[in-house]
Amino acid sequence: MTPGPRALCPVCGVSSVHEFRPVLWDALIREWELSEEETRRIDHREGQSCSSCGASVRSMALTRALLGAAGFDGSLDDWVASQPALHVLEINKAGDLTPWLDRLPGHLLVEFPEIDIQTLPFDSGRWDIVIHSDTLEHVDDPGLALAECRRVLGPEGALCFTIPVIPGRMSRRRDDMPPSYHGTEEDPIYRVVTEYGADFWLPVLEAGFTDLRLVADYGPHAVALVARDRPRSLR
Repeated sequence: MTPGPRALCPVCGVSSVHEFRPVLWDALIREWELSEEETRRIDHREGQSCSSCGASVRSMALTRALLGAAGFDGSLDDWVASQPALHVLEINKAGDLTPWLDRLPGHLLVEFPEIDIQTLPFDSGRWDIVIHSDTLEHVDDPGLALAECRRVLGPEGALCFTIPVIPGRMSRRRDDMPPSYHGTEEDPIYRVVTEYGADFWLPVLEAGFTDLRLVADYGPHAVALVARDRPRSLR
């Protein structure tokens, strides 16, 4: 199916023109046992980007999730310029969004290995928004990581995140499989623990969240998740 006309990029709000370059390499395609269609979808998610700001389709979906959770109708660029009085915790760099998030007065970026998402060094209820992108698949206990994100959120807080999903099969751990890494073909540095499939939503509810919303950009190719305990705006 040919996609229809694109809206403006939700990150910069400037361009509707996207550029594309494939990102998967043969060894990774074999390790994941990807079909031609699955390869095409993942390449689109990671390799399609805004011609103005460079944000990937994955980051666009995450942006729509974040702005929806914050109750803001506009671009990420507009939102950060409005200086919202929210405390935002970014765990590892959230795709292409860090330069924008860093302009928020209440933003903090923490990264592994100094900070482990499974044992966050923050008081309960500290944050309004927790955001991360394609991190959980590299974590030994993603359920514990999700529970930690929930613990540090305030009562109306929201967790906004992405994980790569292969929807044609169920999730699986790679414990007894040959090692597989994300990154680039030249620098495959992030070992994969979990390959997420059609049951990707289950660990979110098992971690205690009571409300889960999926936000897509450009169809099902890129989906972000918004998890919270109450489906209420942060405005």
